[in-house]
Amino acid sequence: MRFLFSNQLAWALAALVPLVLYLFRRKPRRVPVSSLIFFKSLAREHQESAWLRRLKRLLSLLLTLLVIAGATGVLARLVVSPAAGEVRSVVVLIDRSASMGAKDGRGVTRLAAAVAGVRERLAGLPGAVPVMLIAFDRHAEIVVPKTFDRRAVERGLDGLEVAPQEGDAPPALRLAAQLAEIETPAEVWFAADSVPALAEQPAKVRVRPFAVPLSAPLNVGITAFDLRRLPLEFGRYEAFVQLQAAGPLPVETKLEVRIDGTLTAVRELTLKPGTHENLLLPIEARTGRVLSLRALAAGDQLAGDDEVQARIPEARALRVVWVSPVADPFTQLALTALSHEGELAVFRAGPAAWPPKESVDVAIFQNWLPQEWPANVPVIVINPPAALGPVQAVRLSGNGLPVDNLRAPRERHALLHGVATARLILTQTAVLAAEGALEPLWTGPAGPVLAAGEVQGQRVVVMGFSPEQSENLPLSASYPLLLGNAIQWTTQAVTAQLGARCLRTGDTLTSQGTTLTWVQPDGAKLGQTRLRNGWVALDRAGLWQTDAGEMGSAALLSARETALPAGTAAVTAGAAGPGWLRGDLAGPLLWMVLGVLLVESWLFHRHAVY
Repeated sequence: MRFLFSNQLAWALAALVPLVLYLFRRKPRRVPVSSLIFFKSLAREHQESAWLRRLKRLLSLLLTLLVIAGATGVLARLVVSPAAGEVRSVVVLIDRSASMGAKDGRGVTRLAAAVAGVRERLAGLPGAVPVMLIAFDRHAEIVVPKTFDRRAVERGLDGLEVAPQEGDAPPALRLAAQLAEIETPAEVWFAADSVPALAEQPAKVRVRPFAVPLSAPLNVGITAFDLRRLPLEFGRYEAFVQLQAAGPLPVETKLEVRIDGTLTAVRELTLKPGTHENLLLPIEARTGRVLSLRALAAGDQLAGDDEVQARIPEARALRVVWVSPVADPFTQLALTALSHEGELAVFRAGPAAWPPKESVDVAIFQNWLPQEWPANVPVIVINPPAALGPVQAVRLSGNGLPVDNLRAPRERHALLHGVATARLILTQTAVLAAEGALEPLWTGPAGPVLAAGEVQGQRVVVMGFSPEQSENLPLSASYPLLLGNAIQWTTQAVTAQLGARCLRTGDTLTSQGTTLTWVQPDGAKLGQTRLRNGWVALDRAGLWQTDAGEMGSAALLSARETALPAGTAAVTAGAAGPGWLRGDLAGPLLWMVLGVLLVESWLFHRHAVY
């Protein structure tokens, strides 16, 4: 125990005043009166015995001295240090993930509250104990190596900023415990808005966590986002948005949709805490424009998860090669409808023209398969004549089997979007393998009819039916939709390279360039980051582009960070035990003084005499 400002201990001399008044009291003066009737009519509680009056005066003196002692301790900054030899090193671990940017009613962030708590505890730490400072978000970083210099630790605390990333506490806590184990006995001070369950720790390392959550959190954030083209509608897109709220009651929320800063739509909805709300928003915009989505709620305490920005993908026509011994008129009609708006550039070829001389984005094989399976291009197979590579098909004898009761085990798969499965009647010509890399999407009485999957990075779709032999499939709108969905799903990696990528902050971007530039929607530069060996971590939210021509955006998109924890700032489980009251005691002493004054008022001023 020590005082940081020992010169303020002179205020303790004020205790002499109540002591003198207690020891040298004036004798009561006798005054003759004409009658004692008034004094005898006093309430019984005011007619005290001599011993009770002495006890009350002594208690009043002790309370007064306690108030003076508490005020002197606050002015002199009384701090409590660990006992000698109890702690040989301290590792300070602070959460700086996105949720630590949430502000309370006074505008104080959770990170600022955590830093203030660490400073109070550092004040009571002896100078002979070295300190290490670690901050973590998705990854842990040693901000200040182990040092005896308290000013270096203070500078490290001053430089901490909230990172717009999801936090990952367990690995950071394990790292802090391992570093603390180098010099034991040691302590790990773990400051965060929520403290996870502590795993096993070294015997001579004590973890002292303390939480700094909001007492009544209120937040609305965007936790998932995706943008894709609509089949058969060139230049139109659909945005998938997931919203989540945190708070005690349902939250009234507005979702604003802006394109190049111009408000185009507003959705109003009520979000229930702890649940997700999924929205599909139609987006009509030209290539190269910027889409912005912002969630607005009154009293929102975390701004980092409110907005998502994305670039509208480049509207380049996908190059499709269609290989078939004989042109199927129904498939040709479906591909013509898809390419009418410029979304596809379809090249019809015979088996002799395979492989093509120019690169293509997707290959469609109908009634034919090459001798060797192409592994460098997405493939769609219609009516496979045999088995090859990932296509495990067994031909049915005769003209096939009519199927009018298709079952869809995965009816929400992207290939079946908008397809009226229950109304279709087709002729199954091959039975696909039910097990393997391809997942069955349609199943008939004989077995799987439609399957899709990804094999070693290559997306494959297999249709085990003949369109020209089917009863109503080729004449319905479902067949062009199915082909369009298949082309879009298999080429999803290609469209991602055209600028539609919206990654999570903290993800690693690989690029052929050397510099990544953060830009505003109007093109103004916000900063640059050098790529190391072709990769860089996205450490902020917003739009980015590389000197190699790659473009995209980054956003928080974290349900864990949006769900702000509730509670009161307090030392949590694991910090209890002998010597738990440490650090700067100014706060506890002030509360003690206030409590003493309230007790004194209740004991001696409850009753008034009129």
